[in-house]
Amino acid sequence: MVLVDSSVYIHLLRSGLDPAAELVARFDRLSVATCDVVRCEVLRGIIPKGRRDKFAAFFDLLVHVPMDWVAWKQTEELAWHLDRAGKAMPLADLIIAVCAYRLDAELLTRDEHFQSVPELRLAEW
Repeated sequence: MVLVDSSVYIHLLRSGLDPAAELVARFDRLSVATCDVVRCEVLRGIIPKGRRDKFAAFFDLLVHVPMDWVAWKQTEELAWHLDRAGKAMPLADLIIAVCAYRLDAELLTRDEHFQSVPELRLAEW
């Protein structure tokens, strides 16, 4: 299982590539996951409504990692520990890391922040 970070989607879009096609070519669709933060970060930046709707439909097909109060507590703990280690991260990235933990998934990202997260497995493109 691989959770794909918004940085990957944004990079592919800026490169003129179709993220859905690129991801399906490299991973089994049933092994690709998303979370609400990634979905919102990606969809908010897509200007043409038709293209946005297409991506929303793609996200609907992926494995979804929900955030409940337990996940928020895990996010609080991770933030506290990283802050004390001098490795503060944006809240959105902390949530994405916790979603990867919860799914026992690798995280596919272009964001170097995630290298500071203990025991987070990073996927290779």
